[in-house]
Amino acid sequence: MRRPGSPPLVLLCCVAWVSACGDDTGQQEGASSGDSLGEGHATTHDEGDEVGESSEGESETGTEDQTGSSSGETSSGESGDSEGEDSSSQGDGSPKFDVVGAETGDGTTGGGCGGEGMGDLDFSYIWIANSPEGTVSKIDTQTMVEEARYQVRPQAAGQPSRTSVNLAGDMVVASRDGGVTKIYAREEDCVDSNGSPGIQTSTGKDDVLAWGQEECVAWYTDFSFASERAIAWTAGTFNDLSCEYEDAKVWVGATTDQSNLEVMRLNGDTGVVEDAFQIPGTVGSMDRSPYGAAVDIDGNLWMVNAYCGGSLIRVDAEDLSWEVIQPPAEICPYGITVDSQGYVWIGGYQTYTGRYDPVGGEWDLIEAQGLGIQEDGEGRMWLGAYQQNGVYAIDADTLQVLGYWPIPTTGQTKGVAVDFDGYIWVVSDAGTMAARFDPDTLDIQTYDGLNAPYSYSDMTGWGLNIAAVVPQG
Repeated sequence: MRRPGSPPLVLLCCVAWVSACGDDTGQQEGASSGDSLGEGHATTHDEGDEVGESSEGESETGTEDQTGSSSGETSSGESGDSEGEDSSSQGDGSPKFDVVGAETGDGTTGGGCGGEGMGDLDFSYIWIANSPEGTVSKIDTQTMVEEARYQVRPQAAGQPSRTSVNLAGDMVVASRDGGVTKIYAREEDCVDSNGSPGIQTSTGKDDVLAWGQEECVAWYTDFSFASERAIAWTAGTFNDLSCEYEDAKVWVGATTDQSNLEVMRLNGDTGVVEDAFQIPGTVGSMDRSPYGAAVDIDGNLWMVNAYCGGSLIRVDAEDLSWEVIQPPAEICPYGITVDSQGYVWIGGYQTYTGRYDPVGGEWDLIEAQGLGIQEDGEGRMWLGAYQQNGVYAIDADTLQVLGYWPIPTTGQTKGVAVDFDGYIWVVSDAGTMAARFDPDTLDIQTYDGLNAPYSYSDMTGWGLNIAAVVPQG
């Protein structure tokens, strides 16, 4: 693991940043609606110039919702291809999330896969669970069009809540009523398996295919217990010859009863459970723990048990040993992320958010109440404000709260994610809306075609990228 507090890291991942966030202050009040950008309804709110002073925004909400439910037999639809396929290709429709070599004069990549050339991002999605509907939405983060919506279990329903995205762009979703599902991001990876020629897959929010008809569902793994919430991809092993990440795993944390925590590690290609064990005596309030998960650069699992008195848990990726860490009493845990320096952050909903140093075993307290949390490429932590519609920005080094910005979502802010263009996404726990916030201009765009969204994990894959891929400086 990188030493927390080490010098800033150099981002070599092959992504195209539309904007580099600045430090100047600016303020502009008022909001103006813009053009529709996607299915459902998308609006634009012009807020100001740059991150510094908070600015006001107004909400435009919609009432559209779509229920896609059907029953069917559990099917795999797995092709056996390794994760991260074609991640270093140029112009072939594959994602550019991985570290790739700089292009040389003859069009080849030189210096192995570690060059500093910045390539283009071919696609970037945010995956948001529509919890009561039992579906997950795939939204293009650049166009804000919902390109597909998927049923997450053969028996429908399930209350999906946490999504995690790997370095190939593929997603896994955990359901509170049990089960984990992987869905491919690219149609070329989907498997023709339902007996009809060609690939049948969703084309938008109002096109939810029945289970067994949808061919971009890679696999579904059911469990004999419910309450799968904590879920996180590992990066996998980087192949210097193919410039691809291979053998990625999926960590899952679940609750069996009030006294035991179940931990599973799944094969990312097949969904097969490769490791499973119990951690006794770590379940937090009610039956809602573990509540969230993240991985560090070594693939170790970090989970948080929610609510006051909840604990932080580390599982070693090599020997599966675990450590239970009790946060200070001032922190009532909720969201979790690992930053680019190796620190573990916990969004705390009562007075303080916390930062944990895994090397020194020390905690820092930040006076900001929040839930979901994630770091951007400028070293700022974005925290979904508790019982408010807005976000805090925190300097990850100095721990200074840089400001608060209201976000026009319906319901309480829960999820916060950063996309590969540097935009901050905010997802509430009710209504129909997700919002995209530009920290440079303070402009806000909203998409309101969701159905009671409920996600606050690594919904884009950026969290995994910055915590587990960025090479040490």
